[in-house]
Amino acid sequence: MAARPSIKVVELVAREIFGHAPQLNIRTGNSKLRKPMTGAYLARYYPEPIEKAARTVDPSYTSFKEGRRLEKLKQLRLRGKGPPKKGAGKRQQKKR
Repeated sequence: MAARPSIKVVELVAREIFGHAPQLNIRTGNSKLRKPMTGAYLARYYPEPIEKAARTVDPSYTSFKEGRRLEKLKQLRLRGKGPPKKGAGKRQQKKR
């Protein structure tokens, strides 16, 4: 007559077969791990911007937003309100 397997061995094998989590009475985060991943859905919802691909085809390509930004900078520079040149900011003036 063969010896009966212990309860722990049976539970271990059952967990492997049926994919059950062990009863540890602690938080394991298993409910989060069972949920389907959402990364692919988010990647589809926020598609890649077209600017990068468009610049490989036409280096002079600028988007509508970029064009408006450049126009605004040009207008600000004409009025003397544009950003300072590199190394000529407020902090640099204090050092002198």
